[in-house]
Amino acid sequence: MASIHKALVVFFAVAAALLRGGHAHGEDHAASVHDVTEYGAAPSNRDNRDAFLAAWRAACGSTAGNSTLVFPKGTFAVGAVQFEGPCANGDAPAVVIHGVLQPPCAGGGGCHLSDDAWITFSGLNNLLVTGNGTLDGQGHRSGKSKSKTTTLVFEDVTNSTLRGLAFVNSRGFHVNLRRCTRVVAEGLGIHAPAASRNTDGVHVGHSRHVRILDSVIGTGDDCVSVGPGSVDVVVSGVTCGPGHGLSVGSLGKDEGEQDVRGLVIRNCTVKGTTNGVRIKTWPGSPRSRASNITFEDIAMANVTNPIIIDQRYCPHDRCSDADKPSLVQISDVTFRRIEGTSSGPLAVRLLCSEDRPCTGVRLDDINLTCGDVPCRSEFSNVRGALAPVVAQAPSPAPAARREEDDEESRVTEQLGRLTWWLPFTVRG
Repeated sequence: MASIHKALVVFFAVAAALLRGGHAHGEDHAASVHDVTEYGAAPSNRDNRDAFLAAWRAACGSTAGNSTLVFPKGTFAVGAVQFEGPCANGDAPAVVIHGVLQPPCAGGGGCHLSDDAWITFSGLNNLLVTGNGTLDGQGHRSGKSKSKTTTLVFEDVTNSTLRGLAFVNSRGFHVNLRRCTRVVAEGLGIHAPAASRNTDGVHVGHSRHVRILDSVIGTGDDCVSVGPGSVDVVVSGVTCGPGHGLSVGSLGKDEGEQDVRGLVIRNCTVKGTTNGVRIKTWPGSPRSRASNITFEDIAMANVTNPIIIDQRYCPHDRCSDADKPSLVQISDVTFRRIEGTSSGPLAVRLLCSEDRPCTGVRLDDINLTCGDVPCRSEFSNVRGALAPVVAQAPSPAPAARREEDDEESRVTEQLGRLTWWLPFTVRG
C-alpha cells in the first residue's frame, strides 16, 4: 500500500508540474519530488516547521527541473513559516497540498500564532500552489488572542497560480496577495463564521494583473477586498456570502497610499451579505485616486446594501477624523446589469466626498427589488453625467426642486444630497 501511495504522490506531482507549465524548467529533466514526510514531517500536533523548510530547501535548490514539494494526506501542525526564493532554476517548485495544515495546538489550550502571517511564499517566480487539501487557521481556537494572522501570503510573487485549496477559520485574512504581478487565484473554497471580524477571503494590495476566479467565499468580512496600489484586477465567477460583499478598499487610511485603477468585478453572485458591491474610503484621508472601476453582471439575493460608495467609512464608529472629508478621488465607476433582491429599502447609496465629489459614475440596467416596499436610492456629492436611475413615476424629494423639463441639467449637475423613492425596482 505504501508503494501505491507514493506512486500516486509522484503522479499528482508530475501532473501539477505540467499544469504549471513545467517545460520552463527544461524538457530534458525528470521531475524531482520532495515529500515532506521524507524530511521528518509527521501527522501530529508537533510543529513540523523544520521538516517543511528542509523539504523546501531541497525542492527550491534542485537543478533537476520540474521540482515539486508535496504535503501528503494527513493533518500536519506547523507554526509560522516562510518559503523564500529565489530558487536555483529561477522558477519555484510546484507545491501540492493534499493534507490539512493547521497551527500547533497545546492540549486543551488555544492554538497561538503571534506573527502577522502564518504561511508565506515570497520572492518567487512561476509558483504553483495547488491540491485538494485544507489550510485550517483554527481561528475558533485562538482563545483570547487578538492576533489577526493571515493564513496564506504571496509576497513579491510573479507569474504564479493559487488553485483548488480550501481555507477555513482564519484568524485574519485568509489569502493576501501583496506586491504581486500576474497572479491567478482560482477554484478556492474559503469559509469562516459570519461573526468573525477581519477575515477577508482574498485581499489584494500593491499588485498588478491579478485574477480571482471561480471561487466560493463566505466569511465575517469582505469576500474579496482590493486595497491601495492595485492595478488591473479582475474578479469573476465568485460566489460570496455570508460576509461584507465585494469591496474596493478600504482606501485612504494611511499616508502615501498608491492609486487604484483598472478594476473589473463581473459575473458574481452575492447572497446574504451586509453589502453587495462597494467602494469605501476613510474620512480625513490623504489624497489618492480610485478610477476606472466596473461592477457588472452581478446577481444579488437578500443583500442589505446592494450598491454602495461610502466615503465616510468608519467601522465601529471610532474614527478620529470622522468630521473631515475623504480626499480619495473616485472617478469613472460603472455599475452595470446588477439585479436581485435587497433585504432593506435602500438599494443604491452613493455617498461621496464633499471635498472631492465622485465623477463619471454610471448606473446602467440596474434591476433590484426591495420586498413589499419601494426601493430607495440616495446620492451625495456625485458630479457629472450620472446615468439616470429611472423607474415608474419616480418621486423626487422636495429638497431637490427640479423642474420636470430640466432633465439634461439633472444628470449633469452636482448632486449635493438627493434621495429618490422608487417603486419596486431601480432601473438604469
